[in-house]
Amino acid sequence: MNIQRSLLFKSLVTPFYRQNAALLCFVYYIMTLAVGRANGVGLLEYHYSLIRGMLTDTSFLLAVCGGWLIYAIKCAQFVASTLQKPAFTYLYQLSLVNKRKLYLLLLQVQLILFLPVLSYLVVVLGIGYHEHWYVAASLALLFNVIVCTTSAGCYLYLFQQQGSFPFVIKWKWPPLLKRQYYVSFLLRYVLEKGKVLFLVTKLYNCLTLYLLLAGRDPARSSDIRMMALFFSAGMLGHGILVHRLKEMENTGLSFYRSLPVSIGRRFVQYCLFYFCLFIPEIITLAARTPDCLTYSEAGFFIFFGFGILLLLNSLQLYNYLNLKNYLVNVAQLFFAVIIAMVVRQLYALSLLFFILAIILFFQRYYRFEPQQNPDLL
Repeated sequence: MNIQRSLLFKSLVTPFYRQNAALLCFVYYIMTLAVGRANGVGLLEYHYSLIRGMLTDTSFLLAVCGGWLIYAIKCAQFVASTLQKPAFTYLYQLSLVNKRKLYLLLLQVQLILFLPVLSYLVVVLGIGYHEHWYVAASLALLFNVIVCTTSAGCYLYLFQQQGSFPFVIKWKWPPLLKRQYYVSFLLRYVLEKGKVLFLVTKLYNCLTLYLLLAGRDPARSSDIRMMALFFSAGMLGHGILVHRLKEMENTGLSFYRSLPVSIGRRFVQYCLFYFCLFIPEIITLAARTPDCLTYSEAGFFIFFGFGILLLLNSLQLYNYLNLKNYLVNVAQLFFAVIIAMVVRQLYALSLLFFILAIILFFQRYYRFEPQQNPDLL
């Protein structure tokens, strides 16, 4: 490995994967570990159905390409923000290298950053060409080629135009969010610091609901256990985002705990925030009701998902040594869902989750003492 490539990899690739390890582990979890064998549906069958839907449904393919584009934008934002840091100004010395050679080096950097997408693309292309879905598979390949080559060109532009930062996404806040509500602080953090994690989580949840409910006749089938299992996996996947929110509260909003606000009002504020976070799933469920879901089933999914979010928030009122210890409890909740599915007690479990979330919040809120230096990993 020549010195220029080694310098770029150590300065851009390694820090990127170190910073986004939690996000990538979450994606790996929901795409593999969360897909257990239930009712004859296994890991291979699950991914085959996803790829088949992707390559045979244009709207689904566009949605997946949108997710890939979001990941590419995240990569570009990371590279641009890194180049703006004073500690990495030495990288601009690479602009003295031949322009074509520098572009090829940056293209290699982009390919490594985009490796999680490209590795899955190989599987998509293999299945697509084997099943003779040539057009859709070729479009997926062409899209990724364009994204990678364009991203490398943008990186080259950054090296030539030192100090520029063209990848900033600025949000224009509605007047309601400009007022200093506590909920607005949490929403601003999600939209500014957790955009990719939020979008990936919502994309998984909404697509899972869409695919599992497609073609279902509620008059002929009343068993929703399989759907509830996958749905709960997506909802529990919000745990990483909830953990990061709590870390932000502990470090940047710790003053709020000493303000004269009743605990009941504090709980209502969290309910409002997580309801806003839950809106994409509510819209998806509403769109599938009553064609694929009865009103009572849709109400169950909304109550079940909302209760999981509140319970994940309440569990943050315990001092965990690191994120891994917290995820152990999240995994235990998933096992509880599996047990409830087997014994046909999902409705009772949803009520239990909601009641437990309320009890833990009111008992633990004022007993909780934030750690000074939380470890995200």
